[in-house]
Amino acid sequence: MAKQLIVEKLGKCAILTHVHPPANVWTVEGLLELKDALSGLSGDAGVYAVVLTGEGEQFFSAGADIGVFKRGDRNEATAIIDAFASAFGKLRTFPGVTVAAINGYALGGGLECALACDFIVAERGARLGLPETRVGLVPCAGGTKTLTDKVGLAWAKRMILGGELVDAEEARRIGLVEEVVDVGLAKITAISLANKVGQQAPGAVAVARSLIAKSPQLTLEAQLSLEREGLLGLVGEAEQIEGVSAFLEKRAPSWQDEGDDDD
Repeated sequence: MAKQLIVEKLGKCAILTHVHPPANVWTVEGLLELKDALSGLSGDAGVYAVVLTGEGEQFFSAGADIGVFKRGDRNEATAIIDAFASAFGKLRTFPGVTVAAINGYALGGGLECALACDFIVAERGARLGLPETRVGLVPCAGGTKTLTDKVGLAWAKRMILGGELVDAEEARRIGLVEEVVDVGLAKITAISLANKVGQQAPGAVAVARSLIAKSPQLTLEAQLSLEREGLLGLVGEAEQIEGVSAFLEKRAPSWQDEGDDDD
């Protein structure tokens, strides 16, 4: 069986390309590949960021393989729901920064995949939506929460209850995507955005990312407590000493992992 995920490394960034023509739909096998790839990259100290995109110009991903639901088999449905949860859970908890580069359509589980990332870059002409109710289903990979968190109740209802698709410019206007670029530039822009992370301290990025993820559910007082704990956990570590020393000495920092390439 052909692989559905191509993994490439460019500097401190890993590029994951979903390859499952014609519409780059997610299958249980493809989701397992994504989970395994992210697990491996999570343990790679030389990778600070991940860019996720789809092969071709027409589809980032059209979501789940809808044929799975044709027979109405709940066991089959359970298998792909669990695969989505496992793979996108790895994406949400990746210790570095994740960027979705949307080329073409991002529908259903495809958009949910992008919503599991930290940033979304979309090309002009892209179309985004969660149209599951059109076929008697509902989002199953976190979309009812992640979309609502990003665009608010009104737009979430329009897109989920009404099945409304939005183009890239509208998506930026409502806060669904962070940047809109010309066709063919989403991956390049996403890599540029992701590579900025390589200039930051990797341990601090991981702590900050965790803090940001927890913040919507916490009071300011609780968040302050976590920030204090997070900061004190970094103080005295080699990375923190190097970062401050480099700043005071007006030079670029040298993070520990950079010497690992020669191993």
